[in-house]
Amino acid sequence: MKRSVLAALFLLGGCVSQAPTGPSITPTAHTDFRHDTLALTWQPGFCATGGGCEWDQTHRISIGLHGLWASEPHALEAQGVPVQEWWSKGCDLYDHNDTPPQLLPTTVEALRGVVPHLKKPLYVHEYTKHARCFGYDADRFFITSMEMRDRFAASAFGLWLSQQAGFQVKRDDMLATFARLMNVRDSRALQVRCEPAHNGQMVLTQLWFTLDPKKLSRFPYEGAYLSSPDDQNGCPATFLVPGWTAPSVVDQRP
Repeated sequence: MKRSVLAALFLLGGCVSQAPTGPSITPTAHTDFRHDTLALTWQPGFCATGGGCEWDQTHRISIGLHGLWASEPHALEAQGVPVQEWWSKGCDLYDHNDTPPQLLPTTVEALRGVVPHLKKPLYVHEYTKHARCFGYDADRFFITSMEMRDRFAASAFGLWLSQQAGFQVKRDDMLATFARLMNVRDSRALQVRCEPAHNGQMVLTQLWFTLDPKKLSRFPYEGAYLSSPDDQNGCPATFLVPGWTAPSVVDQRP
């Protein structure tokens, strides 16, 4: 089964090892949007906040996938639709359709390895709210998103982030490290999100990347990014990058 999953990923999305060129997708409807947001989860933090994750959540990885979100189409902006309403409703602003995407079994299996396990499958929500109205092929949309996650996890910054598990970090240091390791100078190209864990401690939960829709194949390297028009950083000056097993004493890296 593992071999069939890898074969599907290769055929539909391209090979992750083809750095620096990676996967890309092209919308066929409502193409008049400025940027994409790739939302990756820090799974130990994401699953330690809010309603948490289901009992069968895999602990095999720490960097997971939330979604790939197009910004508000210019036609909706011209109609006076506030961006906050787009963030809240997404494709439902065009028509309401909660029909789950028809995905290959190999795609569903691969998604289970990288997305948070919630009571309702996250990938269904992500497709119906953020993808269906843009005409994306469902399998290619998710496989592209997963490959982008893979490329980030294997990047210099992705490896650095994984090494911070269990330690307190400073927000400005993390953003500066990202800019230095990935050679990115765009303002708010990366924004980090935190929430209080069940013990009240602020922990890293997500990383949001502002990307040029025409240059997704360059992610996570320079040239893929745009400056975000909205400040959505949600972490305090210092926060915890939790691991799956909480340490008895939380240290701060020198």
